[in-house]
Amino acid sequence: MYRNASFNMDESASNSSLYIFKLLLFVFSCVISVISFEDFYYRYNAPKWAVFDLFCILLFIFSIYFSPRVRVNFISTIIGLLTLYMLMTLLWSPNKFEGVLFVFRFLAFALSIFIVVSIVPKCKLVEILTDSVFYSSIIFCAVIIYERYWLALPYTSQSFSPIGFVNYLGHVLNIWIPVLVLSIYNRRNSTVFLLLGLASLLVLMNLLVESLIRGTILGLLVAEIIVLFAVLLKTKKFQFKYLSILVAFSCTLVTFNLIENSGLSTLRGEITSIQEMDTGRETIFSNTIDMVKDNPLGVGVNNFEYIHQKYARAGTPDASPYISNMKVLRTPYNIVLKFYSELGFLGGSLFLILFSMVVIRAFLNFLKGGFVDAWIFIAVFALCFHAMFSSVFLTPVSLFFSIPLFAVVFSRESLNGIQPMNMRWIWIIVPFVFLLACLSIAKITSANLTAKGYRMGNTELVEKSLELNPYDYFTSLRLYSLYLIKEGNKEQALQSLERAINLYPYNIYMLIKAGDVASQLGLNDKAEEYKKRALDIYPNYYQAKLINKGA
Repeated sequence: MYRNASFNMDESASNSSLYIFKLLLFVFSCVISVISFEDFYYRYNAPKWAVFDLFCILLFIFSIYFSPRVRVNFISTIIGLLTLYMLMTLLWSPNKFEGVLFVFRFLAFALSIFIVVSIVPKCKLVEILTDSVFYSSIIFCAVIIYERYWLALPYTSQSFSPIGFVNYLGHVLNIWIPVLVLSIYNRRNSTVFLLLGLASLLVLMNLLVESLIRGTILGLLVAEIIVLFAVLLKTKKFQFKYLSILVAFSCTLVTFNLIENSGLSTLRGEITSIQEMDTGRETIFSNTIDMVKDNPLGVGVNNFEYIHQKYARAGTPDASPYISNMKVLRTPYNIVLKFYSELGFLGGSLFLILFSMVVIRAFLNFLKGGFVDAWIFIAVFALCFHAMFSSVFLTPVSLFFSIPLFAVVFSRESLNGIQPMNMRWIWIIVPFVFLLACLSIAKITSANLTAKGYRMGNTELVEKSLELNPYDYFTSLRLYSLYLIKEGNKEQALQSLERAINLYPYNIYMLIKAGDVASQLGLNDKAEEYKKRALDIYPNYYQAKLINKGA
């Protein structure tokens, strides 16, 4: 699929088109790194997804000019089979909208890599990657300095940076730090570029030390060690320049410890937890494996969240994180387990092949290449390593910067196709763009109306949101609260809860609330049904046992 496109254009058209693409990438890379809006419940992710979708749509429209010819090869075949299986699992998944949206974003991600490899000259790809990371990281660092030290805004792990949740930043740092090191090295003769790059790297390393995200730190350091020893075996020389991240991290750690007087002790605690295998992931890994065994065909694409509570062993020592506290658990903290649980053995294995190919291709490029390929491998390895302990790789900023990163990986060596598809590019891309735009607009607009309507106490706005996207369980939950508290209408409140439960059948919180409301309405049989369903999932939960107690 990649590196097999033919198109006709003269040199001047090529240069102007390349300039347009670079401008598009640089602008969107800066915007997606810092954008957030209070008018969403998920103030960081929701607008960033809108930016990601818009970038892909504009890139697809831009690619129509080149009309690249898609060839069938091993990668495109795996992607095609995986996509078909994802669509098939929609037949039995509870939340079909989230599944369809995931499939379209997965295809948007894959097609974007293909387009970038196809329309950008191989010699320019690394420069485009490094420049996009350089400029976006500078904007990001400027914003975080302004927010933290000028405005003195408070922050938590959920709002740790303009990217949002602390782990979301960790996944982006897997790409930014090694690529920024490469960018600084390539432009070291420019004093301004060098100083700005070093300042940006210093801020990013400080954030990494402050957050102490184990997956990011281990991924980057292990990747550097692999590169160091591979180069040592290859050249018989110890290349200290490949220890740049370790040196920068150590210096930042010492400085941070002197300022905060907590850095080293916190790091020791993190290292101890790793040595003792106390990562908080063991129970959810085990429970997810049980989930895979019980659902060999998968529970449905992007539907892990809606089914896992059935297997989470709530209220026991083996409970998955957060479940016993009525909180949401969106992923199994492992990207491979996510795909196996949602797509079963077949779909999970297809994804594992794709996932492995990215790492293997990056490593082979490094063995055959030089300095540039070494840092590209470090970024890819750290990203994929961290993804084995967190599924937040599937977040908008991480996916966005993975597009040019993976494009570099697959552009380093041509992949021979079999035969070109006998279909014009425009026939593929136009309907895809239309459907992706419709899904994205429905998702983003609905989320905005829900947040705004609930904040204003405007039931009609939230109802409009539900009409736009009836598969948003969160909107139904907001309507439940508005109907119950503001409108005083328990019948409609119960209907909203039941609508949410149809999408989220094993959510303990919803089942208990539905049982309570049903009991208040005198619907004792229904209350007992919800009570039983809640206790089947969480047998010892006291609040569930109180449902319909006075009946």
